[in-house]
Amino acid sequence: MGAGPAGLTAAIYTARSGMSTVVLDKANVGGQVAITPIVENYPGYTRIPGKTLTDMMAQQASQYSDIHEGEAVLEVERSEDGIFHIRSTSNRYEAKVIILATGAGHTMLGVPGEKRLFGRGVSYCATCDGYFFKDGKKVIIVGGGNTAATEALYLESIGVDITIVHRRDKMRAEERLQQNLRERKIPVLWDTAVEEVLGDTVVSAVRLRNLKQDETYEMPVDGVFVAIGYDPVNELAKKTGVDLTDEGYIKVDERLRTSIRGIYAAGDITGGVKQIVTAVGQGSIAAITAFEDMMNPYWKEK
Repeated sequence: MGAGPAGLTAAIYTARSGMSTVVLDKANVGGQVAITPIVENYPGYTRIPGKTLTDMMAQQASQYSDIHEGEAVLEVERSEDGIFHIRSTSNRYEAKVIILATGAGHTMLGVPGEKRLFGRGVSYCATCDGYFFKDGKKVIIVGGGNTAATEALYLESIGVDITIVHRRDKMRAEERLQQNLRERKIPVLWDTAVEEVLGDTVVSAVRLRNLKQDETYEMPVDGVFVAIGYDPVNELAKKTGVDLTDEGYIKVDERLRTSIRGIYAAGDITGGVKQIVTAVGQGSIAAITAFEDMMNPYWKEK
């Protein structure tokens, strides 16, 4: 369930293990990667459009399994014999194994210009896109948690002129990270919110508001990194009844088993490092674990 890099990889590995596999996704193939303009950190490709990369993954996966786009799962029930009964918007399935790979979406600021300039200076991943700004280009990173602090430190380390914009008067990030920010002399605009991202074809400035003084002003920048969190796509996880973390991600063990026997999870929906290579790796692990559990049921030994 989920046709991003994790789900597509899992489909390849399960099918090659001899398991009859179908991939269901309520939207389109590719997930977040498909709307990423350029990917430069996936091994084997120095520079490739995200849509092209996921299309290649889907083409390979389709040689082994059926991929159903635009098919949402409505119900998931498990019978006493351990078979999962799945009802979607157009079909019914019976399965011995479910792999949840529904991903997570970036929490957006919701301000004018953000969507329009996504991939043209607006980014949600410093590891993915920071390299574009490494030659002293001026950017802001919006947020005050561990992610914002970590990504600010990363951007500064590769030569980006970085300023943190935070709507409160103190950060939520761990003290160790805040100490690193102070040591690196990374400036922070406190009590400040982004009201608009400006630019014709690429980001050229942001409109900021000082919340205490209620004053609005423009700041020239080359990029805007948003680091205010992720929203796990966990509706299906809730339907299956697997255990979730406080943040809404699926709890898994080191082999990507969930709290329910026969259900596995892979990719961004498990939390942790949100990178394409991580999702691909977890997709393969979940698939291999599922096959091994089918061949040698660990629960019978217990």
